[in-house]
Amino acid sequence: MFLGHYGVALGLKRAEPKVSLGTLFVAVQLADLLWGVFLLLGWEHVRVLPDDNPLLRLQFYDYPISHGLVAALAWGAAAAAVYYSWPTRDTTRHWQAAALVGVAVASHWPIDLLVHLPDLPLLGNDSPKLGLGLWRHLWVSVALELCMLAAGAAVYVRGRSRRSPVRPVRLAIVLVTLVAVYLGSLWGPPPPSAAVIAASDIVFLLLMGFLAAWADRRASPAELAASGR
Repeated sequence: MFLGHYGVALGLKRAEPKVSLGTLFVAVQLADLLWGVFLLLGWEHVRVLPDDNPLLRLQFYDYPISHGLVAALAWGAAAAAVYYSWPTRDTTRHWQAAALVGVAVASHWPIDLLVHLPDLPLLGNDSPKLGLGLWRHLWVSVALELCMLAAGAAVYVRGRSRRSPVRPVRLAIVLVTLVAVYLGSLWGPPPPSAAVIAASDIVFLLLMGFLAAWADRRASPAELAASGR
């Protein structure tokens, strides 16, 4: 899953407006971000396979630290703890915001469960592995991804407020970038190596976090004053 995770982030933003959309973009993709790091470190592994279905080009045969169910819960708890302990002057609803970040991180596993082949471990590589396998059906998977992103964007737009306005041009840049990269990954050439996959994964996920934070900037005092007229 790719776009679907970002749809979840967009929807969760309106559940707790004080959490930056950039934070949520990184949170929902923390498992993939860690996966990229662990690939470079040699702690996890992936194979690039020839396949007519571009969704099945990668064989995820060893990634329990980043993508195990127990790992997802542990990373979610750790992310919530880090967010809660991060220095801030705005302590209003702080524990709720921290819990939301934890939920965003842990959401990666059940969302991936929808599309992955049975390769998502419960704990380690020797534990049962699950996956509903929608990736076997290319167009069903693409439609699901686009629908989840659209649903999240709709919730984000409808839930706007004076302090958390929608900035249409910036939001459009975020959404177009996501869809363009997703479609490019489907119809572009297969990745040449695991190292290239890992490096591009890390760079892209972090850049999307920064882009989302830029798009989701809270209203300034001047904007608040103007909107109150």
